[in-house]
Amino acid sequence: MRKHSFAMIILAFAFSYFCFSCSKDTPKQQYVKNNNTPTQVINDAYLLRSVDGVVDTELKAKKIEIYNFADSSKMIFPQGLNVNFLNNDKTIKANLSSHYAESLSDNLYYLKDSVVIINHKDLDTFYCQDLYWRKDSAIVRTDLPVRRHSEGGIDYAKGLRARDDFDSVKVISPYGVQNIKED
Repeated sequence: MRKHSFAMIILAFAFSYFCFSCSKDTPKQQYVKNNNTPTQVINDAYLLRSVDGVVDTELKAKKIEIYNFADSSKMIFPQGLNVNFLNNDKTIKANLSSHYAESLSDNLYYLKDSVVIINHKDLDTFYCQDLYWRKDSAIVRTDLPVRRHSEGGIDYAKGLRARDDFDSVKVISPYGVQNIKED
C-alpha cells in the first residue's frame, strides 16, 4: 500500500506540474529594429554608372552602409567616397572625393570632410568643406568657401556650381590673386 500511495503522490505532482506550469499565452520574442544598425554593409565597393550603354562614372568606397526605413532608404559612406568621371575613352576627366558621404535621396548626395575636386583637363584642384551632388541633373554645388589651386596660383571663392563632369565650372564671388597667361 505504501508503494501505491507513493506512486499516487508522484503522479499527482506530475499532473499538477503539467497542468499549472504551462501557460497558453507565452510571450513572443520581440524584435526591435534599431535605426542605428544598417540593414546591409558593402565593403570595398566598386560601382559603375552608365548612360545609354556608355560608362561615365566610376565610384569607389571602402564601406557602404545601407539603412532601410519605412518610407525610404539611405546609404552612408562612413570611410569616404571616391568618384571618377570618365571620358568616352575611359580616361579620367575629373575626380571627386571626400572622407564622408551620404545619400539624402535617390539622386542627391551630400559629401563632407575634406572634399577635393580635381579637373584633369584644366589641372585645377578645388577644396571645400562640403558639397551637394545631384546625379539626375549632373550638378555639384556648395555655398561654403572654396579654395582653388591652378597654374595661375591659389584663389578663393564663396561657393561653387559645376556640371559633374566639370566641363563647366562657376565660382561664386571669387577673390584672391591669379596670374593669367597672355596669348
